[in-house]
Amino acid sequence: MFCVKDVDGHYLAANRAFAERAGVAGPGDVIGRTAHDLFPRELADSYVAQDRDVLATGHPLTNELEFITRPDGSIGWYLTSKSRLVDDDGEADGIVSVSVDLRTPADAAAPHEGLARAVEFARRHLDASTTVADLADAAGLTVTQLERAMSRVLGLSPKQLVLRLRLEQALAELDASDDPIVDIAQRCGYYDQSAFTRHFQRVVGMSPGAYRRRA
Repeated sequence: MFCVKDVDGHYLAANRAFAERAGVAGPGDVIGRTAHDLFPRELADSYVAQDRDVLATGHPLTNELEFITRPDGSIGWYLTSKSRLVDDDGEADGIVSVSVDLRTPADAAAPHEGLARAVEFARRHLDASTTVADLADAAGLTVTQLERAMSRVLGLSPKQLVLRLRLEQALAELDASDDPIVDIAQRCGYYDQSAFTRHFQRVVGMSPGAYRRRA
């Protein structure tokens, strides 16, 4: 997905994939609108916060893991990168954003024996402080070999894989149970609810409580 926004958050350009994600007929229906016109409030708020940070600091957002619900209701994961556009005088002129759909499921690592072991280890140890070195040991690879193989096959770093698996488990539990959020956080490997909420908000675009209410 690709889009360009001005400093006030109005879309100046977008491709068809972005229009489909926004639930409109085509790119022309995106132009001139803002994130709050196209997406749920909590999600739009998270996009605006990202944009403000990139505009204010000039530091790009690189390969940020993000969760979405696709128009057909299925779960999707994206890696998003954002950069500040500047004019001839070096002043901030807008934001360009590119998001890549990670349609490859984690289970696609199965034909790759070492990667499959690493993924399975991560699944079994969601409630523990799993490190990249732990995953590499489980795979029988060096950390460098694991990072290269996982990026090539899954499009994710080992740390992003662990985060994705933890959040997938949390999403499933929020959908299927009325358990306290603090209990879900602990089962999914977070030391406390505040850390869980921060990570969940950053990736999903809303708090666990807001997600549960929407579900």
